[in-house]
Amino acid sequence: MANILVSSYYSRWDLAEHEGRIAFYDSDNQLIDNRVFREPAEFQVVICMLRHDTPLWYDTQACHLRAGTEPAGESDEN
Repeated sequence: MANILVSSYYSRWDLAEHEGRIAFYDSDNQLIDNRVFREPAEFQVVICMLRHDTPLWYDTQACHLRAGTEPAGESDEN
């Protein structure tokens, strides 16, 4: 099992085919995984994690995206 820190990502939603694609990259800008999403809700959940949770780790064996350790109840608001 390899847990790799996600440093950046690329996303797109294909309006004609109604599917999304998200590519995850490590700190060396090497591709970790490139996923297709056919369910808009699943695409939105992953995009939300990428935008709001840090750090994010990708488990290459289980294909899990997980947020790093954060204090419970943490808020980004001032």
